[in-house]
Amino acid sequence: MLSPSVAAIFKPYLSLNLSGFDNLKLVIAVLTAQEQECHALEAQLTFEGKSQTAYLVRWHKHFIYCGCTNSYGNSLDEVASLDDINPESIKVLQPPILSMQQLEFMCMENAHFDHC
Repeated sequence: MLSPSVAAIFKPYLSLNLSGFDNLKLVIAVLTAQEQECHALEAQLTFEGKSQTAYLVRWHKHFIYCGCTNSYGNSLDEVASLDDINPESIKVLQPPILSMQQLEFMCMENAHFDHC
């Protein structure tokens, strides 16, 4: 469940179901456009008893879950407990930082191909 501060920023995008990496680019683009410092990460995450490699964005004290590295159709979420993240597995990523115009195009493209 998203905290109110995270939900407020990403409200326009919460209905999207993008791949984990596209969600990562979305979160980074939105936060960067608002001049917020954030970090893109890949880490082992224990979710419902299963260990999975996932994309996360660290922003202030929040870890925003973008989706598993091998999945499609993820919605944004927040890691409820830091104990769910294996700290030894964390890798810092350098994804492309999209402009808001590029982000809109990516979302439109996804919506188009979702319905074709």
